[in-house]
Amino acid sequence: MARGTRGAVTEIPPSRYKVVERDRRLVVIDTLTGKPTSTPGPVAPVTRPEQRSPAERPVTEDEPRQIDDRSGAQILTTSPLYDLKAPRRIVMGDRFNEKIGAAIGGWLIALFFAFTIAFLIFPWLIVVPFVLALQPKIRAALRQWITARLDEVERG
Repeated sequence: MARGTRGAVTEIPPSRYKVVERDRRLVVIDTLTGKPTSTPGPVAPVTRPEQRSPAERPVTEDEPRQIDDRSGAQILTTSPLYDLKAPRRIVMGDRFNEKIGAAIGGWLIALFFAFTIAFLIFPWLIVVPFVLALQPKIRAALRQWITARLDEVERG
């Protein structure tokens, strides 16, 4: 602000250009001449995909499906973190649930009770699972055991 002109603030002048929509396109108009500042290009016609029945449409899937078409069961894609033969896809049907579900459920319940009792009696044991997870021989043996169980289920 200049000296001696307290409180006298001027308004911002109106813009020379304004934006309007014409034929579903935004156009910049010069307010002095009233004409567009540039010529809009041709409008591309709207194309609609052909209506076909689902049986006629080609199947183009980039990613594998998560459900098996034949049985309706989900598919497990294994990871190299726990499977030596990964990645492979195993259908999680009734046989899978009987074999793996029972084994995992039993081991999880046993581990939960073992760790709960151990942590109540010896709280410093909370670091033992992390130390064991860092041991390469223990991880290799665990991966081998899991791979063997997955092979049994896959063979049928």
